[in-house]
Parts: sequence; C-alpha cells; structure tokens
Amino acid sequence: MRALKVDQNDNVATAVCDIEKGSEECGVLLRENIAKGHKFATQNIKKGEPVIKYASLIGIASSDIKAGEWVHVHNCEGTRGRGDKDEELNLKEQLFKSSKATTTSNKSWQLKGYRRGDGSFGFRNFVLVVPSVHCANKVVERIARETNLKVGGISNECKAVYVTHQHGCSQLEFDAHQTALTLAGNAANPNVYGVLVVGLGCEVVQASTLCAQIKQLSPYKEAEFINIQECGGTKKSVEKGVEIATKMLQNALKVQKSSGDLSDIVLGTECGGSDSFSGLSANVALGAVSDIVVENGGSVILAETTELIGTEHILAARSTNDEVKDRVISTITGFERLVLDAKADIRGANPSPGNIKGGLSTIEEKSLGCVYKAGTTPLVSVKEYAEKITQKGVTLMNTPGNDIEQLSAMVAGGCNVCVFSTGRGTPTGSAITPTVKISSNSAVFESMREDIDINAGEIIDGKKSVKEVAEEILEFMVNLGEGKFSKAEENEQNDFAIWRLATTV
Repeated sequence: MRALKVDQNDNVATAVCDIEKGSEECGVLLRENIAKGHKFATQNIKKGEPVIKYASLIGIASSDIKAGEWVHVHNCEGTRGRGDKDEELNLKEQLFKSSKATTTSNKSWQLKGYRRGDGSFGFRNFVLVVPSVHCANKVVERIARETNLKVGGISNECKAVYVTHQHGCSQLEFDAHQTALTLAGNAANPNVYGVLVVGLGCEVVQASTLCAQIKQLSPYKEAEFINIQECGGTKKSVEKGVEIATKMLQNALKVQKSSGDLSDIVLGTECGGSDSFSGLSANVALGAVSDIVVENGGSVILAETTELIGTEHILAARSTNDEVKDRVISTITGFERLVLDAKADIRGANPSPGNIKGGLSTIEEKSLGCVYKAGTTPLVSVKEYAEKITQKGVTLMNTPGNDIEQLSAMVAGGCNVCVFSTGRGTPTGSAITPTVKISSNSAVFESMREDIDINAGEIIDGKKSVKEVAEEILEFMVNLGEGKFSKAEENEQNDFAIWRLATTV
C-alpha cells in the first residue's frame, strides 16, 4: 500500500511513502511527486469546492485542483479560526458518519497499584513538593532532591517529586482561582501519596489556603505547608521542608500495593507534534484503547479544544443528551471565537509549522485526526480546565492545544495514566502521571527511541492491526504497575504549566 484513502466519500488520499510523478495510486495518475504523509486529489476539485478527508470537510480549494495533484496549504484553505478573513463562525452543516466500530477485547486486564482512601487508584506513590507561587520554585526543587538523597529504599515508583510554575501572584481573581485549582488537583491526583506546599508568604495564592483546598479534595492525604518568610529564608525552608517530606516519604514506602482493573483507569489522551499519520495510526489505536477502557467501566479524557475545531458534528452526535451536546458546541466555538475576535489566522499556531511540514493543511484536518483518540463510545460530560472527572465514560475537558498546559489539566482532573501520540516526536511527560508515548510512524520511533515507548507506525507499515497496537498499549499500562516505567519517566520529564487567562497585573 503506497497511498491511503480513509473514506469512499473523500476526494483526497494520503501518501504512505514518497511517491513519484507518473505513478498510478487510488485510481489516478499522479501529476507531481507526493511526499510521504502528504495528500493528492483523487478527483478534480474546482476552486471554492470542499476538500474532503475522513468523510468531512477539511477546507476549501483556493484554486482549481486536478486529480493527481498535490493538495496542501498552497491550494487548500481552512474555513475555521480565520479571523483574518471573517468575523463570524463559519460552521458547516455536516452529517456524522461513524466509519469505525467500537473496539472490544476479550482479554482480562489486571492492574497493580495504590488504592487511596476515596477508592481512587494510582500507579505511583509519590510525595509531591509543590510551590504555591513561582518565588518558591528553587526551594521546592531542593527539598525534593535532598529528600530523595536522605531517604533509603526509594524507587521511580515511590519518591519525592516536584513541579515548578510561573504563577501564584500578580494574578486577577479568576486566574488565581485557575492556578489554585490546577495545583490542588495535581496534588490530589491518586498517583500522589502526600504533598508539601511551599509558599513565600505574601503571594495571592497562599500556601495555607492551597493546602486546605488539597485536603478538601482528598481528606485521606497527608498535606502540609511552609512559608519561606516564616521559616527565615531559603536554607531554613529547605531544612524544614526536607524534614516534613522525609516523614511523608517514609510513610509512603510502607504502603502496600493493591489490585485493580480497567474500571480504575482515568485515561488522559493527548497528541502533540502531530502529522498526517496521527489520524491514521496512533490516534486510531489510542481510540481503540479508549473504547476498551470505557467498555470495562473506566474513564477517558478528551481535551485540546482548539484541536477539535471542525469536529462538532462528530462529538455532538456522540453526546448522551442535549445539555452535553450544547456544551460541546459552545465550548469548541467559544475557543474559536477568541481567535476570531483577535482577527488572527489560526494557521501557523495550529496547525503549527511542524504539523504543516508533516502533511496537515488546516485546523479541520488536524482536528478530524485528533478526535479519533477518544474512540467511538458516547460522550458523557464536559468539564472546564482542571476540573475533576466525575463520570465513567468519555469526558471532554476544555483546554488549550498546548501539550503541557493540557497534560497538567488532565492530571488535575484525576488522570492516572496518559497516552500521548506524536507524529513529529516530543519528550514531554508529567512528574505525577506516567505518560506513555506512541509514534504515528516508524521513522520518528526509530529516531527518538529514547523518548517513545510504542510504534503505531507498524499499522501504516502493514505489520500490525489497530487492535494489536491497542492491546500493546494496554499491556504497557498494566506493566506500569509491575515495575515498568515510560520513557518520559526514565528521562525525568516533569513538565508542568498552567493555562493563564489574562495578563500579569
């Protein structure tokens, strides 16, 4: 197979490898060379007519396109997020067509991990040291590192970890609220045994208040706080912090593992550095994982709202009721409205230059590939940024497309494992939640083996089926409780960022 047409109604196909001019693919003679991952027209498309992929509109032809010609940003324009051209939302009426059946599995997936006081389940048993404000970042880092040096018997599964951020002060009320919500949610994540909050003492997001918020979210959890000003400076704060964190970590090491199953999973789905194969391999396999998790009583988070622009018809059709449907549409179009009001062109930001180089032409095309991550089961809920996931099934969380801001929000929502697909390659990971990387193509897997765990490119290569890769991902998740670590964990990727809503004041 040298080219792939996703749906019979599509008028473009994707090159699976570099294809030379004059080759006949998908019933048409190529009029020019087509690079791997890029599209060519399978029929004549006149200027102003829709370009169709995934049985949905991905853009409008900006010039006449002949069958066999390369289709990309030079002759295909997206209609969404185009504040440079139109102030109004350009919603197209599209019929929902489900071309994928829900994936099921007759295998039994048994987990090992840490059962928390509220019944939640963690793969890890960390003591988290977290700053309430950026002024405490360096102190937090030193406390975590010195605690791990002091306590014997630690492992990558049970140790002190830390995150840093650039927030907590000089923020308007709603921004300070979002900062506190994200920090408290991360601390309450079931992968965390206990938490030490470190503040400066004069900030907007106070350490004492944040600690109380954490206790409210997870009353069973050990949680304490210190302030640098009250301790008498950096050195004394580090000493005090190490004393507290050491006791927590010693207690954490005494916790015995428990059994679990897929109903305990809160799966965060993410794609970063996408290419045109993401929607043909990695995200499809991840969607199959999502289906199996939901089938077994678990929860799945679909996020990256900007990368769902153009998929409202799909998600609305999957919504369990009118309230969820209305929230889906208002959430996605609300994010797009920010771009329109700025009179900006979303292209260049999303899809990014790397996405475009990888064959993605418009935000609609990227979104239609991204949405596969959440499988095919009903959408049960919509949550705002960093809100706790409370229902079984698929939940849409309103986040930016920025990888780290999104990952931090899902972890705050209770995500205990994240599967992250990538077409261009990325080292991103969480300090708190195991982040499993899957590549959409074999080339990036080979070039970034130190960062990527699973090669979904074998689907494109014809070596494995979607279900086989999905079960490989599930087996990897099971092994996370049996002493296996993701590449992001091995590389100590402790990426963390909070979506800021307004300016610093």
